[in-house]
Amino acid sequence: MYITTIKVQNTVVSRLGGIMNNFEQQIRRREYGIKQGPRSKFEILKTLLLNENYVYKDVWRVYSSKHIKTEGGRIFLENYKECYGGYGKGNKPVHLYSLRTPQDQKIETALEAAIQPETLSLPHHGERPSFLCIVGKSWLMRYDLLTGSLLEEVYLSPKSYCSFKDLSWNEPGKSIVVKSTHNVAGGIRPAESGQSNIVGVSALFEVFPLKFIGMFEITRSVFGKDTVDAMASSGFLTTMHRSGMVKLHSLEYIIQKYKQFEADLYTLTPDLGYVCGKQPYGLPLNIVIKEEPPVLFQIRCYQNSLEVGGCPWHFIYTPPNKRGSFQVKSLSSEQLVKNGTLDSKAIGLEEDRALFCADESGRILHIDSTSVSMYQLDKADSSHSELKKCFTINLGQEGQEPPPGTITTTTSGRHVRRISLGSMLQMDAELPNLYIHNVDYENELNLLWTSVDYSVSEDKVQSYLRFHDIISGKTLKEIELKQPFEESMHEENNLYVDLDTVVQTVRSFNSEFACVVYRLQSTEGEQSQEEDSVAHTKSPVERPSTQRSRRSRRSRQNLDGEIDDERTLSNTQNINERTSGNRRRSSRQDSDEEWSVESSSSETTRPRRQARRGVSERSLSNRRQRGRRRKRER
Repeated sequence: MYITTIKVQNTVVSRLGGIMNNFEQQIRRREYGIKQGPRSKFEILKTLLLNENYVYKDVWRVYSSKHIKTEGGRIFLENYKECYGGYGKGNKPVHLYSLRTPQDQKIETALEAAIQPETLSLPHHGERPSFLCIVGKSWLMRYDLLTGSLLEEVYLSPKSYCSFKDLSWNEPGKSIVVKSTHNVAGGIRPAESGQSNIVGVSALFEVFPLKFIGMFEITRSVFGKDTVDAMASSGFLTTMHRSGMVKLHSLEYIIQKYKQFEADLYTLTPDLGYVCGKQPYGLPLNIVIKEEPPVLFQIRCYQNSLEVGGCPWHFIYTPPNKRGSFQVKSLSSEQLVKNGTLDSKAIGLEEDRALFCADESGRILHIDSTSVSMYQLDKADSSHSELKKCFTINLGQEGQEPPPGTITTTTSGRHVRRISLGSMLQMDAELPNLYIHNVDYENELNLLWTSVDYSVSEDKVQSYLRFHDIISGKTLKEIELKQPFEESMHEENNLYVDLDTVVQTVRSFNSEFACVVYRLQSTEGEQSQEEDSVAHTKSPVERPSTQRSRRSRRSRQNLDGEIDDERTLSNTQNINERTSGNRRRSSRQDSDEEWSVESSSSETTRPRRQARRGVSERSLSNRRQRGRRRKRER
């Protein structure tokens, strides 16, 4: 996470009023060394973010034919090969480094592993922030997150049927799991395939420092013939079955009971006779599961959709054949909580979602087609819980209608109406004309944010990012986002919010990718720059007039000194001729000046200057005539 140091002047603080006075006091407390909570610096930035004088502005955008990913505030292009981040000129991200892989192999997926040093257990080796990648489906590589230099490389497995593509946390900040998918050659039936019994292979690692724990296979002969997938997360091994059954097993129990031997990275394994994590053998299968471990919990649900969380433990699932409906039950007793059924109120373009909020409060988010609702689990009595609604955020726009179709006229004079996507979707059902892309929680700012697309017309989409209060759901700020593609309403549209930075990655229908970066900036600086630019544009207009006045004064002095010259008579005649012409011009210019008063300043100043020039020339001729008379009288 990056926090920019902000210098505040008293003049700026006086403009922003009472809310910024509090901000100034927080800055001064930090400078004076007054003890503050760990979230005080984030409260300062939150005050700026919610102030009306600060907005998120588009500072940088890039297009690519390959995936664009965001990890830990950094932007990765060309399949993680090029890294951008930080703050450059104009708050634009700068190129940080390029990742090099053996034989220029593709990076399948990546994960940032950064942790505060004070949270590491002692003793430790001062592990640096790392960037873990799966390269070429068979390598696990650890790069330095700050410099991009290669720190470690682990060869996973030479087995052709193992394709490692998934990298995720088992316990955040402690251990990771590398998961493979079992590939069966095309045209070969699973019963005839030699590896049809294997569902997948998983390898466990500790992160700080990188340490190999064990590798094991998930087989159908042990976990069931209808096993289709398995994953390790939060200390559980979860298996998913074709019948919709989801089973949870203890990962710690599996390691302790079925682990055959220890194997350290880059050292010779006595039991096998080769170096662990090096070519050509890779990692050993030191965990062999011979029988199904004890089942801690199992439930039959729709599409293996299961969420576990809350305090005390509860779970959210969709019952079979009840698509769009969610039930909240106690994990210990499997009893439905009071008011624990969440149903869809309207038909949407995507299915509803229900999940536990990331603020670790145990609350539940229900996201339907037009709104976001927050629910709280409370104790109804000693053995039962009750689900109460905290708030609802209505994201639909009032009075919004589906985009009309365009009417075109053919050469024969017939009127043909082209039906738009929004109108076509609403032919059979009244679907909402919006799409909720993201709903997430920003833990450092303690804010809930939503990202929504609205179809305004057939070819126009408006996107909005909104920040909401985590307690009441009140909308605190709304930012309109710029769409890099017009047709991106129902495509992949991901948003990453990190303090003063918002990163938007969009995928179009023709598989083109775009990334837009927004930074928090002050609008007062732009107003002062505009005032300076206006003053700068006015000054050149005034300078020529002053130069002309100085020239006229000099010409008067020179002409007064040359009155006694004998050649003034011929010059006077020429001046008289010019004077008569100037009188006629000045009369026309005076009339022009009368009707051009209401025109622009550049049009009105020109005839006035010409009129002044004619008057000065007439006064000079009169003075010369008076001088000639005096000379004759003498």
